[in-house]
Amino acid sequence: MLLGIGLHASLAFFPAPWWVQDRTSGLDGLFDEFLWAVHGFRMPVFFLMSGFFTALLWRRRGLGALLNHRLRRVALPLLIGLLTIVPLTTFVGDWAARSAPATQPAEDDIWGRVFAGDVSGVERLLDEGFDVDLRGEPGGWTILHAAAFTGDTDMVDLLLSRGSEPAPVATASEGETPLGVAFHFGHEEAADMLVAYGGGDPLPEGIEWSEIPGWGAGSADAGNGDGSADGLDLSEIQRFYHLWFLWFLLWLVAGFGIVAWVVDRRDPRGARQADWPRWVMWSMIPLTIVPQLLMGEGGTYPVFGPDTSDGFVPLPHVLAYYATFFAFGALMYRRPGRSGALLVDTVGRPWWLFLPVSFLIVLPAGLVFTFDEAAFSWPVASVLQVVYAWGMSLGLIGLFRILIPRELRGVRYLSDSAYWLYVAHLPVVVIAQAIVRDWNLPAEAKFLLISVVVTAILLLSYQFLVRYTLIGTMLNGKRVRRPHASDRRPARSAT
Repeated sequence: MLLGIGLHASLAFFPAPWWVQDRTSGLDGLFDEFLWAVHGFRMPVFFLMSGFFTALLWRRRGLGALLNHRLRRVALPLLIGLLTIVPLTTFVGDWAARSAPATQPAEDDIWGRVFAGDVSGVERLLDEGFDVDLRGEPGGWTILHAAAFTGDTDMVDLLLSRGSEPAPVATASEGETPLGVAFHFGHEEAADMLVAYGGGDPLPEGIEWSEIPGWGAGSADAGNGDGSADGLDLSEIQRFYHLWFLWFLLWLVAGFGIVAWVVDRRDPRGARQADWPRWVMWSMIPLTIVPQLLMGEGGTYPVFGPDTSDGFVPLPHVLAYYATFFAFGALMYRRPGRSGALLVDTVGRPWWLFLPVSFLIVLPAGLVFTFDEAAFSWPVASVLQVVYAWGMSLGLIGLFRILIPRELRGVRYLSDSAYWLYVAHLPVVVIAQAIVRDWNLPAEAKFLLISVVVTAILLLSYQFLVRYTLIGTMLNGKRVRRPHASDRRPARSAT
């Protein structure tokens, strides 16, 4: 969860479909590599642990208590987040994008020139050999997606006339096409132009764009009717943003609940002590390759790690991918290894081998095979990505079982706070990125400043506004303030 703050903070420092692009943004630094390194294992570890603790709750408390717990601790926060954090994030993101100062992009920055509306500059770069269907990472947007986002019809016309594919699908944006982008942001002329070039089906006779549900949902004036952006609009929530993981968790718990119900019905007395065959658990590792091969439309638009699915209907292959980690964690609970010790204590024991090999060998090789066209081979890249995800996941479990063999107060506090920090962090990160966007500091310094300051602000908000309130109880259960040292001193005897 904490790595998510750094992951989203990094998006301002290299070309990406993001609300804020820092003045230092470019591909010179290691920010894109940092993002892929984190994205490749962060959520797999989360879902592996979620499966483990889901099985723990079932076996200790029963299916009813498990479902009740997940409704209170996952479904309810998600619902509240949809009505608060999600529209706030959209509002803040629109503000940050509108407040960006007009700056002159670098000579070879075709993305910057598209966003700046520099048609002649983009035309020059295309003449110099830039790919008219160039894609940005992460997200898989083409420069035509970016032109549709700005609604610049001259730019859209230039790119289409140069042979740009009118309906390319973004890899990590719910299959979003340029027409879908223009539709979402309410750019009528750009949408008409994309339809004319074959970017989608023409409108039925007598129907206007504005009459179609969802038109202009992402525009600054959506829901206001007066072209202003004075408030939050709750009526056009179409994405979970960073809260998608809670939605996925509910789907996986629902599937687990069905299996647990069947097991309980077949053996009411001994179900919670029954174990599945060991091979079922271990089969989850090679099985992960199946959904991984489907990422990026089967490698057509390569992406390192799983696709993002933040819509209301999860992408099946992404849900299946995380289900393998969830199932492994659930099947690992209370399972002994060959030595007799619990598998959770031994499965990552060679962390000293898993972590360096995964990070120093598998990750670089995976990035080369994923993005280097000269060496591109999607099956090989997919295998390397799966090996990286599992190697990092198991290695980190092994490392932390050694570093933290028992509960520590500070670690427990950080663990509790991480849920709140991740749920609330995205609008705060975007605000911080917008504030430092034009500061004359190195990108690395600004990245660290954003990560540290945002984390500190959210920790303070957790301590004083969340931990001992109804919000804290909803997220982590009831917490009671520890009495002050002076309150614990025994009273002196009267004698």
